[in-house]
Amino acid sequence: MTAGRGKASIRGSECAKMRELFGKETGSYSQKSTGSCRAFFYVSAATKSLTNQKMIILRGFLMLLLYLNRTLMIKAEHILSELTTDNYSDSLAPGKTSLLYFTSSGFSSNVIFLEELQKSSSVLQDYGISVAKVSCLEEATLKFCKAESAYLFRGSKLLREFPTDTLFDVNAIVANVLFVLLYNEVKYITSILELKKVEDATKGEKNILFAYVQAIGTPEHRYVMEAAFAHGSTHQFVVTTESNVLKNMSSEDPSLIPARLAFIHCKSVTNINEKCRRTLSDQPITTINIHRFLKIMGLPLVAEVSGDPDKYSSVHLQLGLPVIFFLSQQETYEFDMETAEDVAWQLLGKAGITIVLREKAAVTIPLTYNIAVKRPDENSPVKYLMLEETQQILDLIHVTNEEKSGEPEEQHGDPEVQDDEVAKDVYRNRRPRLPLQLVPSLTDETFKMISTSSRPTAVLFYMIWEHVSLAFLQVYLEVAKKYKETLDISLATVNCADWTDVCTKEDITIFPSVKIYQSGQKPLLYKGMMGTDELARFLMLYKLECPQQLHSVEETEDYIRGTMHKQLLPYHNVSILGLFTPGMKEAEDFISAARNLRGFAVVGIYNGEASSVLAQQYGTLPPAVLFSRHYLQKVSAVSIQNTPADEILSLLRWELLGEFPEVTVESLPTLMKGQKPLLIFFSNGDLCSRHENHILSLVRGKYLEQYVTCWLNVINTPSGLLILKTYFSVIPPLPQLVLITYDFLGQVFALPVDQKTNEVSILYWLEMIKAGEEVPVYFLSKDDWGAPLPHYDFLAMMDEADPSLAAQKIQIHMKAGRSKKAALSTNDMEEKNRRTATSLRGTIPKFLDNEEKSNPHEEL
Repeated sequence: MTAGRGKASIRGSECAKMRELFGKETGSYSQKSTGSCRAFFYVSAATKSLTNQKMIILRGFLMLLLYLNRTLMIKAEHILSELTTDNYSDSLAPGKTSLLYFTSSGFSSNVIFLEELQKSSSVLQDYGISVAKVSCLEEATLKFCKAESAYLFRGSKLLREFPTDTLFDVNAIVANVLFVLLYNEVKYITSILELKKVEDATKGEKNILFAYVQAIGTPEHRYVMEAAFAHGSTHQFVVTTESNVLKNMSSEDPSLIPARLAFIHCKSVTNINEKCRRTLSDQPITTINIHRFLKIMGLPLVAEVSGDPDKYSSVHLQLGLPVIFFLSQQETYEFDMETAEDVAWQLLGKAGITIVLREKAAVTIPLTYNIAVKRPDENSPVKYLMLEETQQILDLIHVTNEEKSGEPEEQHGDPEVQDDEVAKDVYRNRRPRLPLQLVPSLTDETFKMISTSSRPTAVLFYMIWEHVSLAFLQVYLEVAKKYKETLDISLATVNCADWTDVCTKEDITIFPSVKIYQSGQKPLLYKGMMGTDELARFLMLYKLECPQQLHSVEETEDYIRGTMHKQLLPYHNVSILGLFTPGMKEAEDFISAARNLRGFAVVGIYNGEASSVLAQQYGTLPPAVLFSRHYLQKVSAVSIQNTPADEILSLLRWELLGEFPEVTVESLPTLMKGQKPLLIFFSNGDLCSRHENHILSLVRGKYLEQYVTCWLNVINTPSGLLILKTYFSVIPPLPQLVLITYDFLGQVFALPVDQKTNEVSILYWLEMIKAGEEVPVYFLSKDDWGAPLPHYDFLAMMDEADPSLAAQKIQIHMKAGRSKKAALSTNDMEEKNRRTATSLRGTIPKFLDNEEKSNPHEEL
């Protein structure tokens, strides 16, 4: 099997026919590569009969084509990362996957291919694959420069060469690259015998997702490969372009089908001679349909239900599929279960099958009915029926699906586009089924036991259908698995979709939420990052009192040195100690602030008689706070003599960051609270000691007090690369010092690359910025950060559904005089809003002018 099958080979034959056709004519032709095929600019001998005027027009038209080709080429080249044959090997880091396109240093004619390559670069970046263009120098003798091709590398090892004809668009590029990388997860077959061998190899271990596509590199092939990237560890993927393999599964004509999915159930098969069942999907192959199909295939074949069928909810209903209830009783339960399983296999992927014991149903179901049907339509009642044959159930679902397909489909845009970035990231990184057995799931009865237990218990409250909840649930389970032996705290979960009364009683209004429960203490809500290590660090530090009362000088010195909590040093690097003399009122303020840091920091307090002597050792007097940085073996002191009580917590959080803090997702909110310009040192890895010493010298000398001076490791925080690319259009050489101002201009300045990063250069550069002599490299956008999709007007939907609830029918009765005054005020306000709306997007002088004319509280 080669990567050039299918459409790629079809296009190649079309090009050959064009060459043959033009070769027979009298005249000449020139050939320009356009990625997937060849564009021929033909000039026949007949043009000799044209007049001079027509020849001038023709030449002008050809010059215009060449100009457009060159313009598009320049645009594509400026966007793609560009390397040369001298430095391309530096980008081939061990373990890193790279797709490099080698072309001549001049203007390549493959403008269409370059545009498609640029489109694919952002997609492949999501899979950890970098894309770049390598310009071959004239004197280069590199073998990759002999033909304009794209090469896939893993580290410095060449995995595959791709002729540009096979990478005819963005779908083909993504599909072919992932096809090579997922060699073990995705098997390519050409015969029924090969499929049988794969089935035999996976029996008792995995199920198979079979995909037929007309050609390698089609959109359907790309969707399958992207699904394999997410689910390849759970299922064995099989791809074929051979129609005879599809004929073995379906009676449909392969020439009329662009692609088809099938699920082969081999995991439950233990006998090597037993055949694996097959379920064919009737939906087109798209990203959302593949994941929907896999979700349905992973559900139980028949679900046992207790309760009122009218109140039943399931994944099938959420996905728009009907649910069939087999109404059984204890005497016939086993027979009814066999019948239900037989029907379930026939309707797999088309409907959900459940069995209800009448004795366990919350309502009385007459014996005259044996089947019930619940449609996915909201508020649709359950329909009870008496059927005699299973074929009647199949016919019933067939009619239901036909009625559904006859309804006009509502368009909500691209399912890959979410209305916020968190939901989009969760959707793109959705995971297979989670091992929920690692953590016990609580009910309303078992939840009561945790509040009376002396052992602390962390409880995750989540919604099973909510994407962010599912993402954090995976993190929660990873904590349970990774830190099982070291945690001194129990873990549990509550699915608020099932136990709404528990979540309401515990005042859970945000999902997901984690609360810590312990007998005799008020529940503590976790407000940290939703990461595995961050949550584990919180749970490790939670067992310490905050603040911890220290009773002697010896105990206090052990605390400062870090020997008191040596086992917890991997989870914290700073210890906070409050020093107070007996009776100081600041001690109570410190204790109140420290309680907010429980689980996030190690905090102690000493208010003995020797506190003054201890404080003098570090150059301060009580009330004071010591910060012992164990990794630096350094202790710094801060006096809180005149610090207001409500500012102590902010001071503690700020000092925890250190003199030269690193910008992370967790630290950024604290850094932004300073309301000062950000002076960020972007580094490609850990800080160089030389650069760090230069900047720390300025910080300690208080030369940079008007800035928030920090650094960002683009390896630890990859979003830093996106920020740099936004500011500079391309990622500049690192390290790079950047100043970001947040005034009404919103300017970004960069230390020139020809200047050294030392005290003199930095101070001179900052003074030049103040004097207006430096040119900004970027201006921050003043636009609001809105959602990429239009919002839903839920009030309008309610008004349409029930006109009695319409907001326009709510009237406020006022006296006649007030009514007229209100109307005039409304008209004035609308006119003012129109003027203000234009001015907010106008120039600065206009904005200030309107601000001066407006009266305070005019809207009242």
